[in-house]
Amino acid sequence: MNTPAVFSVASKCFVDLGEQDYEELVSPEVWNAFLAEIAQAESGVLAERLAARELVALENPPSFEEHGRFCRRHFTGGLPESAMPVESLYRPWRESGAANTGQRGMYRSESALYMESLIARLGMTVPQGYEAWPDHLALELDLLAVLLRSGCAQDARSFALERFGWLADYRQKLLRLDDPQKDFYLALVDVLIDAVEVAKGSDAACGAEQ
Repeated sequence: MNTPAVFSVASKCFVDLGEQDYEELVSPEVWNAFLAEIAQAESGVLAERLAARELVALENPPSFEEHGRFCRRHFTGGLPESAMPVESLYRPWRESGAANTGQRGMYRSESALYMESLIARLGMTVPQGYEAWPDHLALELDLLAVLLRSGCAQDARSFALERFGWLADYRQKLLRLDDPQKDFYLALVDVLIDAVEVAKGSDAACGAEQ
């Protein structure tokens, strides 16, 4: 769980980066280090969870053009095949008395308000372009990396356990896409789900020791 580089790199994969930033992200130096960190941190069952095609996709990330097309087609709201990585869309509204209580697929739910508040308490601001979805996966992963780099391992573990329960539903959304590039993003989500499982195991171990 104490691998901020994994979460920092993964966060960038869910953003439509410029060419220079993307090419740096998937450069052999950065990407091979990312894969090595995953191998070191995973639970021991990640290889079993990943389909063979996902493993191949993870080891051979999309080209800049392929990544850009995927982002514009699926990481943009309101399109027929949108699969926005935004927590609110996969959580039911819980505001008492609201007409949309219990509904899913809506922005600005409780998770968005929580992320806004947490980012403000940490003395940071929601980046431009993310005001409508402060609970975007890229921001959640960046914040997790910040907590880990700051030495707040327990806070990071709690954050991961609280925030990433929606990833299983998001994985199903990606799985339904008719796009040959989806395996790369499915693999990344499986890596994150595995990281949460590792965090759960660590949390249980800590509880047993007390």
